[in-house]
Amino acid sequence: MRNINLGENLDFRSFLDLSHGHAKPAIGKESLKKMSDCRSMVDGITRGDAAVYGLNTGFGSLAGVKISSGDLEKLQENLIRSHSCAVGEPLPTDVVRGAMILRANTLCLGHSGIRPEVVELLMQMINKEIIPKVPLYGSVGASGDLALLSTIACCLIDNNDPEFMVSCNENGLWTEKHSRKALDDAGLKPVKLTSKEGLALNNGCQVSTSLGLLAIERGILSLQAWDIALAVSAQALLAKSSPFDERVSIARPHRGHKKQAEVIRNLLKDSILIDFDKEKVQDAYSVRCAPQVGGAVRDAIAFALEQLSIEMNSVTDNPLIYGDVLSGGNFHGAPVAQACDLLCMSFTDLGSMSERRTFRLINSHLSGLPSFLTDNPGLSSGFMIPQYTAASLVSACKAFSHPACVDSIPTCEDQEDHVSMAPISAWKLWKIVDNLSWIVSIELLTAFQALEMRLSSLGLSINDVSYPTRTILGKIRQKVPYIQADQPLSSKIGLVRDMVLDKTLADSISDIWSDDIVD
Repeated sequence: MRNINLGENLDFRSFLDLSHGHAKPAIGKESLKKMSDCRSMVDGITRGDAAVYGLNTGFGSLAGVKISSGDLEKLQENLIRSHSCAVGEPLPTDVVRGAMILRANTLCLGHSGIRPEVVELLMQMINKEIIPKVPLYGSVGASGDLALLSTIACCLIDNNDPEFMVSCNENGLWTEKHSRKALDDAGLKPVKLTSKEGLALNNGCQVSTSLGLLAIERGILSLQAWDIALAVSAQALLAKSSPFDERVSIARPHRGHKKQAEVIRNLLKDSILIDFDKEKVQDAYSVRCAPQVGGAVRDAIAFALEQLSIEMNSVTDNPLIYGDVLSGGNFHGAPVAQACDLLCMSFTDLGSMSERRTFRLINSHLSGLPSFLTDNPGLSSGFMIPQYTAASLVSACKAFSHPACVDSIPTCEDQEDHVSMAPISAWKLWKIVDNLSWIVSIELLTAFQALEMRLSSLGLSINDVSYPTRTILGKIRQKVPYIQADQPLSSKIGLVRDMVLDKTLADSISDIWSDDIVD
C-alpha cells in the first residue's frame, strides 16, 4: 500500500485511494516544518497582551471577550465540546475518513497554527482505521462543518462522553468502540488542545467536500453506465447515426458535447442495427439529444472537480497565520455548495433522460417491440413495473435538485448572517447519484432485453451489434439471464447496479473513456 504525503497538492484520484483505505497518508518533512514554524508564531502572539480572535478570545459573536492565558486550553476544549451536537444517521465510513484526510491536508499547509503532534494523531487514527461516527446533520456550511468536524475532533481528546464512538477495523471486521478505548487499544494517546487548535480542527467544509468528491466518483460510474445504456437502447430502437456525427458537435463545440458524441460513436461502432431502418427520419430527443445532455453533464463534472480540487488544497480555518493574523472567511462553503448543487441538477437530468428511454423501450407503439418486452402481453407484465421504479427515483431526484446554496438561515446572533448550506448540497448530491445508479441499471436491464428481442425479430445474431455491446452483454448475462417469464426483478436490478458501482462494466471496455473527464 503506497503512502501519499499530505500538504503537497492532493489530487482527486489520490483522495479516492486515501478515503477508501487503499493508500496511507503521511506527513513530509516540509509540511512538518511549516506547521512547527506557524505554531511558534502562535505561541509568540499568545504571550502578548493583545486580544487576537481565535487565539485568546471567544468565538463568533463572542469575539470581543478576552480570555486569560490560564484558560486558553479550556477555551479550545470548550469550543470542541460545545460544537459537537450533530444528529441523525451516521455518515458513511469512507466519507468520514475522507474528511479526516482533507482536514489533515489543510493543516499540513502550515497556516493554521496547530502543533504537528495533533495532526500526527489524526493521521495515526486514519492509518489504524479508527474512524469517528459522525451524524449527518448539524452544519450550515458557514464557519465550515462545525458540528461535524467537532465530532471528529472530540475523538482526539481525552473524554468520557458516551456519544463519541468510532468504527474500528480489527482484522477485517468493523466494530464500534468508545473513542478513548479505541485510542488505548491502539496504543495512542489523546491530545490536550491549546490556543487556536480547536478552530484549526473545526473550521472548514471538509465533510461537505469529502461527501461531494465521493458522490462525484459514484456519479462518474453512473455516467459511464448511462453511456452504455444509451448505446444499447439506441441499437434496440434502430436509431440513426446522424445525431452522433462529429460535424454536429463541431457546429456547437462544447467540450463535453464533443466527447459525449465520440463516446457514443465508439460504443456503436460497426453495429448493423444503427441506420437499419431506412424509413426513419429522426429519433426522439431521449436518443437524438443525448450528446447535448450527456455533454453538458461532463462539463458540469469538470467544473465541479476543479472547484473541489482547489478546495481540497486550501487553508480554510480562521484566522490564518502569516506572521501576522488574518481574519477572513475561507471557511464559507459557497464554492462547495454551488458546485454540488449544479451536479444535483445535472445528474437528475441524466436520470430523467434514461427513464424516458426505458419507457420508450417497453411501449410497443414507440419501439415496435412487444408490449413490456414480454412474449405474452396481458398474461405477463414483463418489464412494466421497472419503469415505474425508475419514475419514482427520478421524481425523488427532482425533489433533491432544489439548490440548497440559495438558502441561508442566519446563526450566531447574526454574526454569521449568510451561510452556504454546503453539507445539504453535498448530501443531496450523494442521494441523487445513488438514485441515478438504480435508474441506469433499470435501463441497462431493459435495454438488453429489448436488444435481444430485436435481434430475434430481425433474424440477426449478437455478432451484429457493436463489440462493446457484446462485451457488456456477456458480463451481465453471467449474473442476470434473459427474462423468460414474470418474476421479481428487484434483485436482478441490484445485480446490474453492483456491476455498475464495482466497475465491472466500465473496466471491461475502459478504452471507450480514454482522455475523458472520467479518465
